[in-house]
Amino acid sequence: MIDICVTISFIILGLATLLALRRVFSGPSVLDRIIGFDAGAICMIGMMVLLSVRWKTGILIEIMLIFSLLGFVGTIAFVSYLNTAIPRQRKSSAAWKEKKQKGDPSK
Repeated sequence: MIDICVTISFIILGLATLLALRRVFSGPSVLDRIIGFDAGAICMIGMMVLLSVRWKTGILIEIMLIFSLLGFVGTIAFVSYLNTAIPRQRKSSAAWKEKKQKGDPSK
């Protein structure tokens, strides 16, 4: 019974990983790509958990921890970069300068 549940879960996580990769490659914005990357990393960690359950071993635990840490640090690095890059781009645009001169509160 557990083998059937693991197999079904593995298929569902595989499909979710493919959808996340689709979002990474064809996301309309950079934030969508970051969310797709994070979702793909979480799905792959779930697949490693299922492999560990199926093989009845704890060897993959260290790999899962390292992979989850890399996914988290990668997401934080992308968001930190966007936090510094987007305000600089916004302040250098002509439309932002016009709004600032008019006194628009939605800067």
